[in-house]
Amino acid sequence: MPIFEQVAILGPGLLGASLAMAVRERQICERIFIWGRKEQRLENCRAMEWCDFADRDLEKVLAGSDLIVCCTPVESIQEMLREMMPKTGKDILVTDVGSVKESICTEAKQASNEESGTFIGSHPMAGSEKSGMEFASGDLFAERTCILTPMEDCPPDRTAKLVEFWELLGMQTLIESPQTHDKIVANVSHLPHLLASSLARYLSQCSKGWMAASGQGLRDTTRVAEGDSGLWLEIMKANQSKLNESLDQWMKSLEEAKEFLRQGDWENLEKFLSEAADWRESLGSGK
Repeated sequence: MPIFEQVAILGPGLLGASLAMAVRERQICERIFIWGRKEQRLENCRAMEWCDFADRDLEKVLAGSDLIVCCTPVESIQEMLREMMPKTGKDILVTDVGSVKESICTEAKQASNEESGTFIGSHPMAGSEKSGMEFASGDLFAERTCILTPMEDCPPDRTAKLVEFWELLGMQTLIESPQTHDKIVANVSHLPHLLASSLARYLSQCSKGWMAASGQGLRDTTRVAEGDSGLWLEIMKANQSKLNESLDQWMKSLEEAKEFLRQGDWENLEKFLSEAADWRESLGSGK
């Protein structure tokens, strides 16, 4: 049973196209409209069964949409919200899929007026080191977590509607403030990416012949470093202060392990490794 008449998805990249696939497969709305900047990509969308209309004219895509989802890169979401929020009506629900929330939610609030729709930030913790519509999958969101970041004055029924949307896609939902969200993802998403990139960059300066001795563990540890560097630069810029805080705390842990190793304190080093192993086991294998 559809819960929306028309969903507008702005940006048919990996997340946007995957979202369109999932929404169509689960029959969450009657129509799916797509906005994009590149005509060739829009032509590709029009050929897909999950797309009912695709155009570069934003107003044409927004017209008649009761849910709007910004799936553009983080650095352009704020710009889109400045343009879009004043044009939305009170009954319209607007969200995004950005990895940083405080700046985006603040921008949406400042761009809104008394007649504007309701913006609630969303961050589906789903994705891939790959990017682009060609890697899209309707199963991308299933059994993953989505963090919603309503502002304090957000009507509860609007939040409940968006929770229903993400849960119909098979996601578990959490509600956090935009500030708390940014602290969480700095630690569990942005920091791990930076560490994987640091390790990969360090190893890139070592002898290439050494890599023949590497195993699956190295591939697992550095997998996310393959992600789009431009995209991750913008994410880290947007969450600079909180990422710096988490990096400072992690460096204290690294220095602790380094000191155990330097002193030959094998008892404490084993305890360090054991605590890490227990935590990793508790995390599970995931998807």
